[in-house]
Amino acid sequence: MGKDTGFLEFKKQLPPLRPIKERVKDFREYDTFSSDSEIMQQASRCMDCGVPFCHMGCPLGNMIPDWNDLVYRGNWQEALDSLHSTNNFPEFTGRICPAPCEETCVLNEHYTLELEAKNNKVNSVTIEEIEKHIVEKGWNDGLIKPMPPKKLTNKMVAVVGSGPAGLAAAQQLRRSGHSVTLFEKEDRVGGLLVYGIPDFKLEKSIVSRRVEQLKLEGVEFRTGINVGVDLSVDQLKKSFDAILLTTGAQHPRKLQVEGADLGGIYYAMDYLPQRNREVAGDLIPEREKIDPLNKTAVILGGGFTAADCLGNLNRQGVNDIVHQFELIDMIPRPTPVHKEVNPDCRSNILTEKVIDNGKGQVAALQGINVRWVIDDNGCKNFEKEHGSEFIVETDMVFLALGYLGPKIEGLLEELGVKFNISGKNKPFTASQIRNFLVNKQPTFEVFSDENFMTTEEGVFVAGDANRGASIVVWAIWEGREAARCIDKYLMGTTNLPSIPQAEDLI
Repeated sequence: MGKDTGFLEFKKQLPPLRPIKERVKDFREYDTFSSDSEIMQQASRCMDCGVPFCHMGCPLGNMIPDWNDLVYRGNWQEALDSLHSTNNFPEFTGRICPAPCEETCVLNEHYTLELEAKNNKVNSVTIEEIEKHIVEKGWNDGLIKPMPPKKLTNKMVAVVGSGPAGLAAAQQLRRSGHSVTLFEKEDRVGGLLVYGIPDFKLEKSIVSRRVEQLKLEGVEFRTGINVGVDLSVDQLKKSFDAILLTTGAQHPRKLQVEGADLGGIYYAMDYLPQRNREVAGDLIPEREKIDPLNKTAVILGGGFTAADCLGNLNRQGVNDIVHQFELIDMIPRPTPVHKEVNPDCRSNILTEKVIDNGKGQVAALQGINVRWVIDDNGCKNFEKEHGSEFIVETDMVFLALGYLGPKIEGLLEELGVKFNISGKNKPFTASQIRNFLVNKQPTFEVFSDENFMTTEEGVFVAGDANRGASIVVWAIWEGREAARCIDKYLMGTTNLPSIPQAEDLI
């Protein structure tokens, strides 16, 4: 694969990011692109490693060495076909996937000896960049065209939710000949891709061109429809032969400390959609605007959602000092936006309380350092380091603490589907989950079998609603696999591909 000595001749090279002084003034993507020749050279670094561990790192089972070799040889159409055979939307994953494939690349996992270099993937093949380049060249050269079904089945499938799992499933089902209607409660199609991911990571034109492709293939999109409210569950069941739930994980983890209900505290997924709407040109009522201009902010959480908040805050003119605290023993993820504002990033920090300014608004946050220990039962718990208490003044607190599970009220409850508390593998009713949530915050998801079917006949589930809050690459995989199972349920057999290797990773 590639050039036998490519990894010895050429160093890993990524295209430069847009200059910080330029990119913080707009919401365009901060990435730039390499030339075709530069990408071909990087693809040549893919080793003939015998066992391609990158496959094991990719939930989609992308045939990475195959299309790296095709790129190296200049066979762009074949590379695109290989890429599309396992991934409906490589332009999404090429931009926002954390690239576990690069972590497991032989050049990173076995060729790199220093731990820090391995953690930073300094030697891995630039898989994500090559992936993005293949598909963008495909769009630019007119190689990506609609693929409507050649034969129809007269079966009707409803997909509820238009995030990556819903879009992937809808495309696979339509290409199998089914009539597919995708329902989205918001006014734009794309779910998390449109309302969660900032434009500086994924410009929305990238999503809309794929949506247009699905429309030309025959997928019907109905936006502004809250299923269970605007369309009853009875109507849904009567109108469709199968239903797929891709509603995501929308139940946020709460901050359970004194002062958590003060003004100036915002959930990330209240803030980020508002920003994306504003960037898209929507008018936000003044009384609803979350405005950080010349204010001091604290972000609680160290994942990608927290970083997305940081990037937006900086572009809105937040004060230079931004505090980002993470409870677990992990420094908040270093991303391009961290280099833009240089925040005060700390791990092993427990929030003890939020302090009132006397007017019902945030004035400060009190935290304490913790250390993690393993008890006699092998469980990991934290202990407070007494004497390490501190207070930071702040005007705003943004909660990026993760998500517990899907929204229970409305559609899911009316459908009568059961839920699973992570690790239990046992069905619970909606009311039982609510009782659990009174005093605790367990993660949960819709209960399903090995075929993605819920406890209700003909009702399937995929994406974050099925596996819990996760990354886009897993959502696409779940959508594809659920589509395969639905096709088999409706027709008795299916020609849609499966990736059992990814199942082994679950």
